[in-house]
Amino acid sequence: MRNKNGFTLIELVVTMAVSGIFFTLAMNMYCNANGAFVNYKKSHEAYFDYNVKKATANRMLKDNPGKCGDDGTFHFLGDTADSLDKAFPFPAPKCKALDRKRALVYFLGIPDSASRELLGYSEIYQE
Repeated sequence: MRNKNGFTLIELVVTMAVSGIFFTLAMNMYCNANGAFVNYKKSHEAYFDYNVKKATANRMLKDNPGKCGDDGTFHFLGDTADSLDKAFPFPAPKCKALDRKRALVYFLGIPDSASRELLGYSEIYQE
């Protein structure tokens, strides 16, 4: 009887073929998962950007005085009013006086990337 050391050529070829099939399946699953993540990130980028702008606008409205103008636009008051009006994350916020102490500050028109609906911004401002 002969002493067998090592593997035969057939065993090596079969092992390489099976591992190649598993590698192909694993790479396909990885590429699909990675592609889905990239698509998710792109589709929700506008939504996240909108939330950052909304948080910035809320903080600016809470920290700085302002009032509704006669033309229905909201303007900040004080020494830094010009820079605050320029730094406000939504273009030309409009407002509507609710009573003597409160005003509704709003902006409409940002399309959501996922649902294509218009996102708006509104906040009750305490004067």
